[in-house]
Amino acid sequence: KEASQDGEENAEGDQQTKPMSITSDEVNFLVYRYLQESGFVHSSFTFAYESLLTKSSCVNTPLPPGALITFLQKGLQYLAIEEHLTAEGNERRCDADFGLLSPHTCEALMGGGQGGLPNMVGVDQQATMMQDAMEVEEGEGELMPVVPAPIINQPPPVNDEATEVPLGSFLTLSRHTSEVFMCSWNPVRTNLLATGSGDATARIWTMDGETAAHGFSKSVTLKHGEYLGDKNKDVTTLEWSPDGRYLATGSYDGVARVWDHDGKIVYTLNKHKGPIFSLKWSKSGAFLLSGSYDKSTIVWEMAGGTLKQQFNFHTAPALDVDWCRDEVFASCSTDKSVVVCKVGGIEGTIERFEGHTDEVNAVKWSPDGTLLASCSDDGTAKVWSSGSAQPLHNFTDHTKEIYTIKWSPTGPGSANPQKPLLLATASFDNDVRLWSPITGGCVHVLSRHTQPVYSIAFSPSATYLASGSLAGKLYVWNVEEGKQIKAYTGKGDIFEVAWNKEENR
Repeated sequence: KEASQDGEENAEGDQQTKPMSITSDEVNFLVYRYLQESGFVHSSFTFAYESLLTKSSCVNTPLPPGALITFLQKGLQYLAIEEHLTAEGNERRCDADFGLLSPHTCEALMGGGQGGLPNMVGVDQQATMMQDAMEVEEGEGELMPVVPAPIINQPPPVNDEATEVPLGSFLTLSRHTSEVFMCSWNPVRTNLLATGSGDATARIWTMDGETAAHGFSKSVTLKHGEYLGDKNKDVTTLEWSPDGRYLATGSYDGVARVWDHDGKIVYTLNKHKGPIFSLKWSKSGAFLLSGSYDKSTIVWEMAGGTLKQQFNFHTAPALDVDWCRDEVFASCSTDKSVVVCKVGGIEGTIERFEGHTDEVNAVKWSPDGTLLASCSDDGTAKVWSSGSAQPLHNFTDHTKEIYTIKWSPTGPGSANPQKPLLLATASFDNDVRLWSPITGGCVHVLSRHTQPVYSIAFSPSATYLASGSLAGKLYVWNVEEGKQIKAYTGKGDIFEVAWNKEENR
């Protein structure tokens, strides 16, 4: 589809305006980049997959950050100018805001109106004029510098000077060429860090010494595509095996790959028909579990890298999976349900929980496997117990979507049985909350982020909790006191945080 504008002669009558066009692929690419830059990881993957954007040449086009917002802003500026010009070419003064969707009413007029009444532009008319404005700007053939869109009700800036991590106490690993979406420390070879990126690679970093100041000695690249930056091969998830021997990675092309700790490929698992969103090793390391956009979950047998069983109990993409024990796991989906399945069972599914009213983003079993937690775009987190269709607890204090949840490594079945069990929730309302599954109450509200929180992680001893958000803000909290003790501000959004076993990185 193309939108074009007929040329008109200029004042001298010897030149015509060049024809201009906007293709659907170009619009889709702008939307895709906007979703990526806004942190909507799942949405951007889904949009690119359904729009066949990865097959378009547009994905190789250099595009500055905020390009879609820039076009919208320039379109609004054009509309504002056009609306406030009189027939005589004079400017009509107006102090009212000019919005993207809301009708415009001039607050002060200098001619041009009829009967002294304010001039109004309806939504439909604005949309038409916006299209014209976009076509004119596209024809100019250049992208203007990005001007940040105004943020309504922006929280006041937070002063973290007293707790900011000093220069020299952190290390930046910068060899990826696109966003890094996940990271994971090896549980046994604790100087190894794995990272996964939108540049179609994962990397295994060998860290030196005991602190960040010692740097790293080696970085091994695990290529998932034919070339660096292959957009159909984005690494979407990764996890080390419990014994630290293998690293499993999932990618946008629907393939799960298993590598040894030196970065050599061991298995290529390619039965999924859509992007893989989640991978989890069973506690024994005998099985690998994957959840995909194709609505299915697959259990892989690691003795030979073969498919053991495929489950098709969701009616929409499976976003997260988690093991209870080697033969039982849970999965959640955009179909608003949580399903518990048994490996090798004739029916396959044991229980289905359907209390959420929107997409379910994550599921996690408690350390002893007796409680299952889930969180959703409906703004709630729920704790389920086997045998009951109703949640044991329904946590509703967050005011926006809850993106992820984590159980503390405490209580029965954990390495810290003497400490009470807690559930942490991270939300787009900028807060992290700690809940007690015993009382059902909120223990602490960790309120310091000013942007949506995407990732949280308890330290191995459960003494600390790390949280990461958009705008590059990382905090470390004292769990018992609910107080922030460390702060770090990066240059990009933070999508994942992880602790090493020694708790010093």
